[in-house]
Amino acid sequence: HRRQENHYLLSGARESMCRISSRQAVYLWISLVCFWFMPAGWSGGTEQVVRAEEPTPIAGEPFRTTLFGEEIYVPPRDRRSVTAMSFGIQAIPNGPSQMEALPFGALYLWRNWDDDNRRLRGTFSGVVNDVDYTIGLRDYPNWSLLLTWDNFVLPMGRSEYVQGQRQRGTELEWSYAFAGAGLGYRLPVHPFRQDSAVNVSVTYEAGYRWFKGTGHTASDYGVPKDTYEGRIHFRIRADALKRNLMELPHEGVTMGADVLHGHRAKWDQWGGAPFNTPDFKKERTYIQASAYALLATGLPFIESDKHRLLTSVHGGIGKDLDRFSAFRLPGRPTGYEWEAISLPMIHGVAFNELFPTRYAVANLQYRYEALFFLYPYVEATWGLVERPVFTSNTAVKQITDSMPALGGGLVTGAPWKSQVELNYTYNFGIYRDPGGAPPTKGGHGLIVFWSKEL
Repeated sequence: HRRQENHYLLSGARESMCRISSRQAVYLWISLVCFWFMPAGWSGGTEQVVRAEEPTPIAGEPFRTTLFGEEIYVPPRDRRSVTAMSFGIQAIPNGPSQMEALPFGALYLWRNWDDDNRRLRGTFSGVVNDVDYTIGLRDYPNWSLLLTWDNFVLPMGRSEYVQGQRQRGTELEWSYAFAGAGLGYRLPVHPFRQDSAVNVSVTYEAGYRWFKGTGHTASDYGVPKDTYEGRIHFRIRADALKRNLMELPHEGVTMGADVLHGHRAKWDQWGGAPFNTPDFKKERTYIQASAYALLATGLPFIESDKHRLLTSVHGGIGKDLDRFSAFRLPGRPTGYEWEAISLPMIHGVAFNELFPTRYAVANLQYRYEALFFLYPYVEATWGLVERPVFTSNTAVKQITDSMPALGGGLVTGAPWKSQVELNYTYNFGIYRDPGGAPPTKGGHGLIVFWSKEL
């Protein structure tokens, strides 16, 4: 849950961006547009001499090529020190009324100092901030002290949605802040890049949750009491990915898991219609577990690095979860940084629209390297997600339902060391409310994402 909500307004700021001059970047874009619209006869048709395929440029490594007569040089880049900013918009036609057009963005900070003996990772957006600071124990190789900070503070009401319809009576202002400390163990692994490692940690996170009703909160909807919450967080991350120039997974595997055990100091009856009355005595103490894996390979029977196949699975299950400890899906709109990958993506769904106690999501993506900085892709997603639906008497029950989706997009380098991603997806399983009519299954989703290394 800690990182599920942390990406409500942000998501995996990118580390990449082509280091080519502004003049070269503009020239490439003009040339590319001309190339796309050039008649086939002008380009020599299929009788052109095909040059030997250039290797895919790898993140952080120098790269030389010639494109449309222009010589391009991408110098080596220190991936141990990255500062980047990102901004995007998610558009969901007929989506949740508060989230039909939702902006998101963040400042991303990564520092890996002193031969991996100190590391800092932070994502900052003001409303949402997430920081991990690791200090190596020199007398105990591979062991470290881990300090964490995680907060979500939004002074405005948030409602829950049932089949795409806003339940205004459930609107609450609710926020939290957690500070953690613990021990971690890090073991470098192949391909032995600065982010290639198995990281295992256990932290105790001391936090506080506070709540407030709004003018829309129903008079019979109980507002929870502010409370201290402590939780034990076990986390494992294993990243053995090789990434390309755009920081997209090129080859290898990454996987991980989180287990949270939380307890609230005080917790009384809260909530109300249209949801079932919560069992606050059980929900005072909860357990949440999630896991993920992503595999990046080439296409079978095709000897080319330009064709890549990404297969990923995410799953989670919990015990005695409530509205405030449940998973929040989708956890991110995009992003393939080593920690961002741990969050599930379900395109065509508004950020954090779903709050299941169990879920499974599988994604298959085919990506093609059209140019060294241009990567179109298509993808298919299948999700099995618990979510609320109306019964015949307007009450609400929880069911586990499938959410298939098809989509495609484009990741490209852009002028001035920036990067752009466009994604369109049609989700066949999400409920949408067209207004004045019963909710229907199926909805569109569009994401425009821009990021720049500073």
